[in-house]
Amino acid sequence: GWYLRERCNMTFGWPRGGGARMFLPPAWPAVGGGASAPVVRPRAVPWSYVMNVCTHSYSLVWYGWKEWEAFIDWMALSGINLALALTGQEEVQYKVFQKFGLGDKAIRTWFNGPAFLTWSRGQNEYGSNIAGTLPRSFMQAQWALNRQILTRYRSLGIVGQLPAFQGNVPAALAKVQKDADITIAGATGWMSSTDPLFGRIADVWMETLMEDFGTDHWYQLDGYFNGGTAPWLDDDDGADPYPAWYARGAAAYMGLNRTDPDAVWSFQGWAIIGWHTAAQARSFEAFVDAAPPGKLAVIDMEPNGKGQWRQFNASSFFGAPFVWTALHDFGGTDAVKGNLAAANALPFAGLENTTVFGTGITPEGIDQNPIFYDFVIEQNFRAAPTADLTAHVVGRVHRRYGLAAHDAGVAHAWELLVAHDYMQDVNVQDPSGVPHLPATASKFEADRRTPSPPLCATYAAWGALLDAAGRVPHGEPFRYDVVNVGREVLAQVAAPLSMNFSDAMAKPAGGRLDAAVLNATGTAYIGLLRDVDELVGTDPAFLLGSWIEMARARGGAAGDCGAWASCADYMEWNARCQISTWNPTPAGARKIPAGPIDYASKHWHGLVRDYYGGRAEGLLAAALRDAAAHAASADVAAQNAAMAAHAHAWQQPGAFGPYPSVPQGDFAAVAARMHAKYAPYFAACASV
Repeated sequence: GWYLRERCNMTFGWPRGGGARMFLPPAWPAVGGGASAPVVRPRAVPWSYVMNVCTHSYSLVWYGWKEWEAFIDWMALSGINLALALTGQEEVQYKVFQKFGLGDKAIRTWFNGPAFLTWSRGQNEYGSNIAGTLPRSFMQAQWALNRQILTRYRSLGIVGQLPAFQGNVPAALAKVQKDADITIAGATGWMSSTDPLFGRIADVWMETLMEDFGTDHWYQLDGYFNGGTAPWLDDDDGADPYPAWYARGAAAYMGLNRTDPDAVWSFQGWAIIGWHTAAQARSFEAFVDAAPPGKLAVIDMEPNGKGQWRQFNASSFFGAPFVWTALHDFGGTDAVKGNLAAANALPFAGLENTTVFGTGITPEGIDQNPIFYDFVIEQNFRAAPTADLTAHVVGRVHRRYGLAAHDAGVAHAWELLVAHDYMQDVNVQDPSGVPHLPATASKFEADRRTPSPPLCATYAAWGALLDAAGRVPHGEPFRYDVVNVGREVLAQVAAPLSMNFSDAMAKPAGGRLDAAVLNATGTAYIGLLRDVDELVGTDPAFLLGSWIEMARARGGAAGDCGAWASCADYMEWNARCQISTWNPTPAGARKIPAGPIDYASKHWHGLVRDYYGGRAEGLLAAALRDAAAHAASADVAAQNAAMAAHAHAWQQPGAFGPYPSVPQGDFAAVAARMHAKYAPYFAACASV
């Protein structure tokens, strides 16, 4: 990978996140300065890691073998040698639970639908049968796919972490097994690892897992996840929780070790991200001590890569080896962001006084911010932190664009982006006014008219990239950057516009709804959303149609998806629900179901115009009716019902479409028009 990037001027990346620039050169460049000067690129620490349990749902869920093959090739070219291998685990669970007396319906109605499987796996469990019932043919196809994935992993020296038994089971198992120690919460039963039944299930699980997938001896096992779900979190462990937690940790590890004596327990650090008390420190220390030295490995998942190992007075996870990663994104949302200065410390700030033995990335969703992720991944192949981050990024961008000579405009654009957008700790979610009405944060000042200096810099960077469009080859990396930086600018403009429209509906200045103000603020906001939609439609990274197309391709056997006309329709419904209201919105609902609404929002062509824009249009129409009735504010109950009706209608297969899976329009022309149109919002910016 280094040779292709640094010597051949190529780039390789995610198809929906910046793309690639690969070609056969007329002559292959020398590796070093000649035959006598080989290049050696050792790792600073042994492991280079990628993935988060959520990545499988927010980004990889609709991958077939073609997409997985390309993704694994990207891993290998990037030097990744440790990754999750969670695909197809439902088939393993199905076999195991059947052996313990559960039938087909009890198992498959407990699993979530395809787009939500992360949240019926392990102790990340959130609900059951969300967008289900899971088709049997899909389970079998995913099982076969994981066998292909692992074969390719192993051929390229990548270790795949397999999913271990984590103690959550269908609630019916408690009755079938007559186990009163299983704590029932809704449709799920929670087991402590000290329950003898836990050990019996873990043994059968491991035997089945290894028979089906082989093993590289690494197993993903959190022990518990969403604080509050594990039954023992509410137990009274006395003055010192260490003995009870040690017993649980030892039992959990033995659930691996009895079947695989070489087992390594991989624990996601996110499980303890909010832990700071002395009792919590003792609890986690017990987990570490319960496994043999070196056999419990922690994935450090501090947002922005600040280093979770500093927790508990810089305990370095009480001596457990850990992989220091940057958790940079929730839900696969879109934004131009990252903290390169913080990432530059990986792993060097911990080499002398910690047990760091890997670096990596743990985004919930990929397909965004390639500059940031490339930098973090490359850290493991550097001998020291990068001395000049700006110069490094500018050089990297020139190679991404295929520029043989220095371009001052491109350099200026990225100098601005590095100094502002990529030197900040930002929300790992999307707070913008594109999916949220109103936005939850803004880069405009309190007057909602004056852009902040960092936002002025982003706008100027967009202009500099556009000025370079006549000099830079229009490959996907350049097109993506022009569209993505422009998308970020417009998304920030959406913040004050969404706030103005929201205020006009909820707290009108004159004490009553004003139709003129509603029309002015509502049409401005809706027009902005339509412009975002048009801009992102010019690049393949932001196309809703591709997401739907991939989902429909995962359709299973005819008749295997319940009342749906086809399994392709069922898959599309799952895909649409995840990126809108998350929990499906049923027909006739008076309100969108509670949950992580808009959590996995995307700035995608079609989604922005028809879902977010259509939602705003419905709210404006309802507010204007209220204004005509001289109401003091918009009818909240009617608004909720309108949003629910719109969500349900949009989530239906084929609704509002068809959506294209190829770009629409000329990216440079559309971006230039948008840059000029929104220039008045940046009139207060000083020259940068």
